[in-house]
Amino acid sequence: MTNIPFSKDELEVKGYYANLGGRQGGGTPILNTPITPRENYQMFLRGEKPLWMPGGADVLSFTPACVPDNIARGFAFETKPNDEKGGKDMFGIEWVYVEQVGGSMVRPGAPTLEDITKWREVLKFPDVDSWDWKGAGERNAEIIEKERNSRMIGATILNGLFERMISFMDFENATYALIDEPEEVEAMLSEVVKVYLRMIELLKEYFKIDILTFHDDWGSQRAPFFSLSTVSELIVPQLKKVVDKAHSLGITFEMHSCGKNELLVPAYIEAGVDLWNGQPMNDKRMLCEKYSDQIKLGVSPLDIYPDATPEQYVDIVKKFVDEFGKYPIYSGFGMRVEGGYEMMYEATRRAYCG
Repeated sequence: MTNIPFSKDELEVKGYYANLGGRQGGGTPILNTPITPRENYQMFLRGEKPLWMPGGADVLSFTPACVPDNIARGFAFETKPNDEKGGKDMFGIEWVYVEQVGGSMVRPGAPTLEDITKWREVLKFPDVDSWDWKGAGERNAEIIEKERNSRMIGATILNGLFERMISFMDFENATYALIDEPEEVEAMLSEVVKVYLRMIELLKEYFKIDILTFHDDWGSQRAPFFSLSTVSELIVPQLKKVVDKAHSLGITFEMHSCGKNELLVPAYIEAGVDLWNGQPMNDKRMLCEKYSDQIKLGVSPLDIYPDATPEQYVDIVKKFVDEFGKYPIYSGFGMRVEGGYEMMYEATRRAYCG
């Protein structure tokens, strides 16, 4: 595509994109862009220089209520509002929704699986095909068809591989299992992955998704939960199966993995992950320098300048674009700052195209 210089009339707000559950895409303006956000995002994914920096606001993400995990985690977002939160997930694990934090935790004190060598007898694997995919697809068909003409369509699988182990065993037992019973970890996760592979097929069939976000936190605020060698040996081979399935269906794979995980980025790359939007405690400057030619990294101005006020944000965005605009990155598009989407759009349009 030829270079298209920025014009002020592109900032005309023509409406607002769909808002699911009050969280997904809420308040994102439809601007008078020369190409759609979807086309721009696809250029970015193909390795071409986009007209502006794409971001999460350019994706409409579904977490359908037919998936038990989405109800249990209080994270079911689709066209029809859903007030049901907590309860049993797809494996029958009981979750408690905590209103103050807007999320759920496994009911504490009684892990379903204390000894990983007993997983074959204890765990009950779900029948993914029995869930009401058809009903969920029909409820959301109209908005999907409308939105996919302008934005990317995404979905999230909650409770990835290590998080799933934690939900079964609690954190302490899960970490012991990685050390003491690596063969059992591999065998159990291999069976868990089969569930995810079928889910991906059905998410593609009924929601026509372009991007899959896989939720698996690997670290704390200060450091990863495990070494690179451990994750490469025990988790990456199973994660790669999930990534490969997504790719086989034309789906981009995004890793949602909280924590200070910069030491584990080679594991994301080894598994074939396309996108990782790490938290601000990671050294984004170093990561871009070292890895941006191997994985697309999410970087927001508020990762670099987390205490910026709305009044400072215009200058912050300009500094951010000057420093990071040379890398193939995507952005949070001004979270927590009113008008941040428009600021990032204009700044990156000017930086990329003049």
